Amino acid sequence: MAEDAPIWERVADALYFIDSPAAIAQIASRFEAAYAPVIATATTEAVRTKAVEALWHYLSAGATPRKHWALTKGEAQRALDALVDLAQRGV
Repeated sequence: MAEDAPIWERVADALYFIDSPAAIAQIASRFEAAYAPVIATATTEAVRTKAVEALWHYLSAGATPRKHWALTKGEAQRALDALVDLAQRGV
């Protein structure tokens, strides 16, 4: 995937193993708005760690009234690894 591709395309490509387009769209939106900027620009390891842990909790949490999907722990870990890698590359 080209580095100049929109972030949602790069997230969708990285999360190819998730079957729900709605889940991928929601993850991409939240990742772009809340997690990627903090992970990418963290000035200390503590700030970066806190953002990564928050992303982990979001991905591994069960379905809620506003989050109609849930990932297995394995899927959540794969998604976390892929998204952190994207953020560190400066999505």
